[in-house]
Amino acid sequence: MAAKEVLKKATLNLSCPVCYQVFKNPKYLPCYHSYCEECLEKMVKQSKITCPECRMEVIVPAGGVKELASNFLINRLVDELILKRKVEGEEEVRCDNCDEDDPVVTFCPDCGLFFCHVCNETHKRAKASRDHDIVPLTEMKSKQDIVIQPKAKAPMCKKHDIELLFYCETCEELVCMYCTVKDHAGHEHDTVKLMASKHRNELKDLTAPVEEMITDLSQAHDNIEKMRKMIIQRGEQVDNEIDQHYNELVKRLMEQKEQTKQQAHNAVSQKDKAMMKQLQEVEHAQAEVLSMKELKGVVEKSSDQEALSAKKQVIDRMQQLTTKYKKLNTQPVQSATMEFVSTKQPLPQFGQLFTHVDPAVSEIVNLPNNILVGEKVEFTIITKYHNGHHCSRCGSQVSVQLESNSGEVTAVQVRDNNDGSYVASFATRTVGKVKVSVSANGQQIKGSPYTVNVTPPSDYTKVTKPSKIVNNGGSMGQPWGLACGKNGVLAVADNTNHCVYVFDGQDNLIKKIGSHGSGIGQFNDPCGITFDCNDHLYVADRLNHRVQKFDVSGNYMFQYGGGKGSQDGQLNGPRGVTVHDGRLYVADRENCRISVFQIDGPFCCIIGKGNVSWPYDVAVNVNNQLLVADMDSDCVHTFTLDGRYITKLGTRGSGVGQLLNPVGLLVDLNGFIFIAEYNNHRVSVFNKDGKYIHHFGSRGRNDGQFQCCTGVAISPDHKIYVSDYNGKRVQIFLVN
Repeated sequence: MAAKEVLKKATLNLSCPVCYQVFKNPKYLPCYHSYCEECLEKMVKQSKITCPECRMEVIVPAGGVKELASNFLINRLVDELILKRKVEGEEEVRCDNCDEDDPVVTFCPDCGLFFCHVCNETHKRAKASRDHDIVPLTEMKSKQDIVIQPKAKAPMCKKHDIELLFYCETCEELVCMYCTVKDHAGHEHDTVKLMASKHRNELKDLTAPVEEMITDLSQAHDNIEKMRKMIIQRGEQVDNEIDQHYNELVKRLMEQKEQTKQQAHNAVSQKDKAMMKQLQEVEHAQAEVLSMKELKGVVEKSSDQEALSAKKQVIDRMQQLTTKYKKLNTQPVQSATMEFVSTKQPLPQFGQLFTHVDPAVSEIVNLPNNILVGEKVEFTIITKYHNGHHCSRCGSQVSVQLESNSGEVTAVQVRDNNDGSYVASFATRTVGKVKVSVSANGQQIKGSPYTVNVTPPSDYTKVTKPSKIVNNGGSMGQPWGLACGKNGVLAVADNTNHCVYVFDGQDNLIKKIGSHGSGIGQFNDPCGITFDCNDHLYVADRLNHRVQKFDVSGNYMFQYGGGKGSQDGQLNGPRGVTVHDGRLYVADRENCRISVFQIDGPFCCIIGKGNVSWPYDVAVNVNNQLLVADMDSDCVHTFTLDGRYITKLGTRGSGVGQLLNPVGLLVDLNGFIFIAEYNNHRVSVFNKDGKYIHHFGSRGRNDGQFQCCTGVAISPDHKIYVSDYNGKRVQIFLVN
């Protein structure tokens, strides 16, 4: 690719999505979308910025847009782009060290500066720069591996106005010497130099897959280009085939035309022969009648003797003539009725183009992400044409294969439904991640291969007594909601202390989020809590009538709910929350409904109005159905995700399978449903079909007993956390 083409593409990739110019002092929002600082200034409305790309609403820091984080990666790329443009002659090159117009002769990668001849000599003689690897400008175009050293001066602490020479690993931010003693005491921190060395290796490991991605994308590009050429080539072949087919049809049509005309000619000839024969008979009769007329005239003029002598001859002649006349058919023996009847129906389809199944738009339905070992799984493959319409024909070559983590490949039986859809079923004995590859006519279907997590069945009838208690050294208030992140952290919403505690996988406190109040990042009676797939945290801030969203570091990102009320988008005493497929579901207790928001902020819809009384928590099961814990009705309601009521689970009581004040819900990866019962002081477990399995816990203060349990969470290593509300602790259970 020509150098100018490379520069053109690089410029596009480093252009601000708002002004379409190369980034100038790029800043990034909490949603990680970047814009020029000047462009962000223009987007500020009432101290807020709405991201043009994802519509996330961001509160502008007190110091203004300039306080937003700078995107140093884009800055570095822009510096390199400008350098390349100067080298390629796309921009004017002047000496960065003086105001003279002397031509530039060298470039110093260590300083990132261009020099004229005089400044270059000075730069080489200076002690600070005599070891720099200066590159002649004439060699710049051929030198592809020039690394520009960063020129930005060291960042300063806003609180203490000294250089940020330390890095807090706990909070993932640069700090100064004083901050390590005060605000970050007890945290994991060290000097920037040591931490940079450690984290550069981590970043190197994280970015290691890039090379493989480049190889894969290069291969993908070649395959796509090859397929594109094959499609064009096949299109030309099909075009010729269509011409041949319809030319043959025209030929056959003309032959049919000539045959039909010949049939008409034959019919006319036969009719004409019959009519000619009849004409001859009539003409002969006419001649005989005319001769008789002449005889009549002769008789009338003859003498008496002549008339009498001719009488017998005349009588015989008339008798013969009369008999013959009566037998003669004087009506035409043929008619002119002859009609060409064309077909009244539309022209028949003489051919049809089939593009066959398009794997890129075909889809898989009902393939779960998590299954139990040995469990029979069925899923549907729906084949489609390139225009997205369902393929109505059967007989496509659809195949499914399972690949275990050891590399063993197993074919899966596929049933053709004869309507363009196929059903595959399998049961695997392999525990771990299994790849499910689905292809149609030799090509992978969209999204294939799919990864399915196969786990051994958990026997929840064998839940042991708590192995550990989490109470933050006795300072925990009343814990309500619990949630576990992908990395094993446990988040606890503390009603009394109006905060969220975050513990690591070893149950050690690593951070506290929030304090009492109504400001951004503050809480007034936090209740339900959940993580999304990016480990962003959502907290139902009950008495502030909102849900707040935080990033992985505990920084405020966004809030849902337009203040206390019952209008669409407003909340009144929200209790429980869950995130599923780009939507946030909120148990809007005082409004007796579930309020649904798009994950990027806008209000979506209401579910359950008229069906639920006091919704306390929500969850989505493995069948993509919404479960709602209704404290007042002592049951769990089930809805489709578009709001249609299905059924309910449980009845009021303390017996087996009964519920009393259900307030907490959890669905594990295999579909088991955990229900925290406030006034039964226990957790009841049901399978994914709603069948009662077991319960554990009773009223009391001992280990394994509760004084009103309110929340349940399960860690990636299968620890079961239960919040003991009035016991002011979180108990940890294990499964034998």
